[in-house]
Amino acid sequence: MGLLRFEGFLNFNLQATLAPPVKGKMFKGLCVCYAVVIVTFFSVAISGYWAFGNQADGLILSNFLDDGKALIPKWFILMTNIFTILQLSAVAGVYLQPTNEVLERTFADPTSGEFSARNVIPRLVSRSLSVVTATLIAAMLPFFGDINAVIGAFGFLPLDFVLPVVFFNLTFKPSKRSPIFWLNAAIATVFSTLGVIAAVAAVRQISLDAKTYRLFANI
Repeated sequence: MGLLRFEGFLNFNLQATLAPPVKGKMFKGLCVCYAVVIVTFFSVAISGYWAFGNQADGLILSNFLDDGKALIPKWFILMTNIFTILQLSAVAGVYLQPTNEVLERTFADPTSGEFSARNVIPRLVSRSLSVVTATLIAAMLPFFGDINAVIGAFGFLPLDFVLPVVFFNLTFKPSKRSPIFWLNAAIATVFSTLGVIAAVAAVRQISLDAKTYRLFANI
């Protein structure tokens, strides 16, 4: 997991799009990406709310525990945890890039080689400390799922669903009579609305959970 966090996932993604035709590859990649997100994330969210309503726990597996006893097979819990670790490792590798960039500018020496001791040691120490600090803060917050909801509402939803279609319309300027323009406009409108609703709900839930807040609470 640590090694994956130090990798530059964005570099591989960008390199994979250099060979022509770039537009076709990116479009196919986006189609696969949205299909996977809809099938996995949205299906779990919708079915979970259908099954448990607003009493659903922020951690999915916690909904399948009854007085500490698992209601599902142990192999399923193990498999889910493994997939969670893999997914979080990939996400961390991508979203830590801005932090890593700041650390590189602060501690790296551009006159030395990329893999010289002068750059490798500060990189290893600074990135490790950033991951440790983030992990410590996450462990301190007992309502970690609520924090993720806020980040998703203010960050992931706009970045993943709103801004791409808005930038497409602004960059390529499709005709306002074309289906693609109105499809993009509809996507931006729907997910902007969902983002606002999600943000209000997440902040409200944090305010409720904060009443019983304890550092490093085991929930």
